Parts: sequence; C-alpha cells; structure tokens
Amino acid sequence: MSEVHSSRHGTPLTPSQLVFRDNVAATEKMPDAMARRLAQRRLYLSSTDPKVDLSACLKRHADAAGLWEIDLPAKSTVGLPGRTAERLDLKSAPKNTLGKTHLDAFRPPWADHVFHPKLSGVPYAGQTLLRTIKGRTIRPAYGVFGSDDRVPYYPSGYPWQCIGRVFTWTDASQPGWSYYGSGVLVGRRHVLTAGHVAPWGSPNWGMLFVPGYYDGNSVVGSGANSWVSDFRSLDSGTATVSAHDMSLLRLYDPLGDQLGYFGWQVYDPAWQDGNYWTLVGYPSMVTSERPSFQIGIPVLDNDVDGDSMELEHQGDVTGGDSGGPFFGIWPDGYPYVIGTVSGGESFSGGEDNNICAGGQALANLIDYWRTNWQ
Repeated sequence: MSEVHSSRHGTPLTPSQLVFRDNVAATEKMPDAMARRLAQRRLYLSSTDPKVDLSACLKRHADAAGLWEIDLPAKSTVGLPGRTAERLDLKSAPKNTLGKTHLDAFRPPWADHVFHPKLSGVPYAGQTLLRTIKGRTIRPAYGVFGSDDRVPYYPSGYPWQCIGRVFTWTDASQPGWSYYGSGVLVGRRHVLTAGHVAPWGSPNWGMLFVPGYYDGNSVVGSGANSWVSDFRSLDSGTATVSAHDMSLLRLYDPLGDQLGYFGWQVYDPAWQDGNYWTLVGYPSMVTSERPSFQIGIPVLDNDVDGDSMELEHQGDVTGGDSGGPFFGIWPDGYPYVIGTVSGGESFSGGEDNNICAGGQALANLIDYWRTNWQ
C-alpha cells in the first residue's frame, strides 16, 4: 500500500537527530508496466503544422545496415511542445480557502526510504537582476559563504530521486537547451522550480524534467523523464521580486506516481536560527552533472509581502541551484519543502544572504494546481 504522510505539528529534525535514522528498504516490487515505462527510452517529434506526416521523414540510411535517419521538416521540434504559460498576479493567484499550512508527501512502497544518500565526491571550495521586497538588488544564485559545504551525492531512493534538473528551451526548434535549473516533484505530475527558470516571452518554448539526474541520465532509468506541458508562476506586478520567484510545472507524465513526491510546509518564524534545512541543486560550480546537497542550514530572517515570503539564509548557492528545494525532514521521516532557491542579495552596510521564495503563496500555488492539474 502506498504511503502518504502529512506533517501538521512539530519541528523538523536537525542533522544530529537525522544521523540516528536508518534507511528503510522498499516493501514491494515496482509494477512491471511502470518499470518498463521508466526503462524505455522515447523520442518525441512534433510539428506546428498538423498536415506534416513526420513518419514519412524516417528512412533507412543508404550506407550502413541497421542505421536510420530522420530529415526533420521546417517547423518541427524534437520533444513535446509546451502549451500554456501564465503569470499570476497576487490578486488573481489561487487562494487556499481552507488555510492549509502543509501538503502531504508520498513515497511509493517500491522505493527505498533513504535518509543518508551515498556521497559521490567531496565539498568544493551575469544574470537578470531582481529586487527584494525591501528594494535591495538580488541576482539569481548569489554565492558561497566561507568554504563551500555542498557535497555531490548519488540520488537513489526516496526522496533524492524526486529532485532533478530542469532543461529549458526558449526556442524548442533548436537542438540544444538554452539554460537549466533545478526542480523537485511536489505532486503526481507537478514540479516546483524558480520563476526565472521558466522561458518567459517565448512563443515556442520547451522544458524537460529529469528526476534523479546523474552523469547525463536518470538513476531510475533511461525513460525516467518528462516534458513540461504547462507552467504557472507568481508575478509581483514588476516580475522582479524574489519572494514571488516561483513556478509550478505540469508534466506530461505522472512521474510522481512512480517515484513519489515531497510535501510542503509553510515556514514558521519560530523555527528561525534552527539548523533544520537542506538545500539541493545542480550547481555548475560543484558539478552540474551530479546533484549536491548541504544540510544543517538555518533561516536567519524572513521578509513578508502579502502571502509571499523571502527566506534568508547563508547556505551555499551558485548557478544551477536555482529552483532547487529548500526543505526539512520531519519526525515522520518525510521531506517537506518550505521554499525554492531564488538567488542572493548583496548590499552596502549589511549582511549578504541567499534567498528562497516561500510562504503561504507557494503553498496555495502548489495546492491549487496539484488539485486542478491531474
């Protein structure tokens, strides 16, 4: 039976408490159809011209046996196209009428519950400017405080397999992606990432999510990825406030059913200065081909704008971390996100910090679209 957990009360675990948690082995075998789906590689071709017969473009190569080629016609792309993109202003953003402060987490019974991932390395010693609620400048992925405490790891088991890389095309007709960020499954087909990872203003965009990405592929299987059909983001009105730097992606494939997903918990200021939080992403400064994590990060302060919140911390963040989850493990053993990595602030006469976007607004965004995007 699938395990769904909700955390309503209590305090997340500290690193000194987590060390006593043993990994829990899976209790069931993954259904055969699901295992085949995750193992099977797929290639999607699409065209903006519905009259084009793409099957006619596939032919045997004349010079070698067993070799095929595809001559792509104009207005065609490799991959599934994005459909809808919408920026939600604070007045029209979905409201949580029940006032929920948490959303459930899910681990399928065929996934090992891993509290201590295998390490795969050692700590390693020009983007659009945003602004904070208080008007200070912020740039996506600020920097490192002191020594770099992020450690690469192998993302096998739950919840690590739920975190992955998000590849973004501003023009889906181009063979290579434009840039990338990080993201995490927070529902059946729902991925949380930063707003600035989304391809805003593109009429022909594409996004691909690869959970458990490691050295060019998913550790779950070569078919464990999904294109993004739609995304929704918050908007401050000027699209520059980091408290609202959040996007929820809808996947074509319900990877959360197969791999599990994180829950969500609204940040409580009573947790300030507690070393509860973990940050995960794919920073190029460490190694973009493998995820890295840092544990025991305290939230030092928070700024509030309506339902949105900026969580200030000094965890290490650089390019590629954007959109990664900022989360804690609760006493029930399950992960709950409190924010998504946005960037960092630097200002004269004050203390530099990195920032995650969170608050009730993010809970509302996830809750509403997790319910309405099936």
